[in-house]
Amino acid sequence: MQVAMEKADARQRLVEAALKMFGEHGFKGASTRAIAGEAGANIAAIPYYFGGKDGLYLAVAGHIADQITGRMGPALQMARQLADDPATTPEQRRNTMLALGDGFVSMLVGTEEAALWARFMVREQFDPTEAFDVLYSRVMGPSYVVIAKLLGPLLGLEPDSDILKLRIFAVVGQALVFRVARAAILRRLEWDAYTPERLDQIRAALRANIIAIMDAGRPA
Repeated sequence: MQVAMEKADARQRLVEAALKMFGEHGFKGASTRAIAGEAGANIAAIPYYFGGKDGLYLAVAGHIADQITGRMGPALQMARQLADDPATTPEQRRNTMLALGDGFVSMLVGTEEAALWARFMVREQFDPTEAFDVLYSRVMGPSYVVIAKLLGPLLGLEPDSDILKLRIFAVVGQALVFRVARAAILRRLEWDAYTPERLDQIRAALRANIIAIMDAGRPA
């Protein structure tokens, strides 16, 4: 039991170190030696646990997916059940959309871990690899499907409508921008950091935009 726990701990330390190093330097720029050093592990542990650098990179993507699913999974599952229920009212759909928006802000902006996820995920947006497939299939895709089921009926749009898909990206992007454009936002607002009170302001701004999208109704 003790040996198994030690192995699990060593593996987790390597994943966390790799998340930091891959985010900062990219796949090519982060050496396995540097990752092992960051984790306080022997470099031989990387091929032992992951089969090599490629396997470690995919493990990092899986780790990010696990973290996001752990935080947003229950809310998204409840939203899916509500969206699939024919008895759900438009007001319930609206309130659930707003709650999801609040949750995305809390997760993406209100946690320091999200800064590490964002670095890795943004790199995958520019140069997708197999890791992007992991992130899309486990996090992005399922989230967009749930939001489409919630938002589509409010706008009179089918779930596969390109217009609906674009509006969903607009909603998610408005939450994500407060993480990836953090430096510009802090500079423009003359803030030194995101505080709980400022996170409330961000949630309010996102809520106003989500309401505007939901109130837009059917496209012309």
